[in-house]
Amino acid sequence: MLEEPALDQAELAAALRTAYGIQALEFRFVRSYDLRAASYDVAATDGRRFVKVHFSPLADASLRVPRALLDAGVSDVLAPMRTLTSALSHPIGDGRSIVVYPFVVGQNAMVAGMTGTQWRAFGRTLRGVHDSGLAERFGDRLPAETFALPAAAAVRAALAMAERPAVDSTSGQRLKAFLAVQAGRVGAMLQRAEELRARLAGRPLTHVLCHADIHAANVVVADDDRILLVDWDGPMRAPRERDLLFVIGARIARNVEPYEEAWFFEGYGDVEVDREAIIYYRYERIFEDIAETGMSVFGDPALGEASRKSQVRLLESFFGPGGIVETVEG
Repeated sequence: MLEEPALDQAELAAALRTAYGIQALEFRFVRSYDLRAASYDVAATDGRRFVKVHFSPLADASLRVPRALLDAGVSDVLAPMRTLTSALSHPIGDGRSIVVYPFVVGQNAMVAGMTGTQWRAFGRTLRGVHDSGLAERFGDRLPAETFALPAAAAVRAALAMAERPAVDSTSGQRLKAFLAVQAGRVGAMLQRAEELRARLAGRPLTHVLCHADIHAANVVVADDDRILLVDWDGPMRAPRERDLLFVIGARIARNVEPYEEAWFFEGYGDVEVDREAIIYYRYERIFEDIAETGMSVFGDPALGEASRKSQVRLLESFFGPGGIVETVEG
């Protein structure tokens, strides 16, 4: 969240004490682009913790997968700490839950960037994830890629919302006007993605465990020079291109330069990449952002105006000169 919610910190402290044995002294809100959770740097009697308060139910795999990777020796993964009863989260009522992580001093790679050594470590770690065998171990507990283009329906719903009467928000009105102008372009993108989807659905692409959102903002560069893969909110069984999307010619969160891509593959190793799968996933990512922006700005009355404005501006940049829509096929 970009704006601190009005949570009862005494309630949070009591939950940490009861579930984890952590004596919290101070909560410092940490801004993030996760609109479904509030993050805190928590000072405790025995050190600091990173705490996320989730406002909707968590998929079990989002906690168990990083924990299993860490337990299997894939060390550059940030996994949740266990409660006193060995659970990986603790409910606090009203559909909310707390998840606690070790506190890592550092910044995400979108802000800090990465050295050649860190890019190679990123490549090795992601290859470790893909080769871990956990896709088979978790089986049906993970969603599997079917190339069904799931965001298409949500994009069409967002375009339909933009055709309704004026909304009671400056940012909502701005998004309504923007989507009206871009409707034809978005329609052509949907058609192209459907063509790719039909071709990819018939190919025998091997499924591996994927993070599915491993852009630069979800890689932490620690002050001790380690890199850590974080925010495992949607792991899935999919072709490795689902993750390599965020490296190969990527412009999500930050541009990946050709020499950085080369460093990454020095760590990752040789692999044959299906170029059409990368392009398909680029379209899918854009559609997800259109859909999430529409649903949040038009359909979430609790969302603050600053968050609405930030989302609309980001979406506008995608379609601007030199934006990711122009380069999606490149």
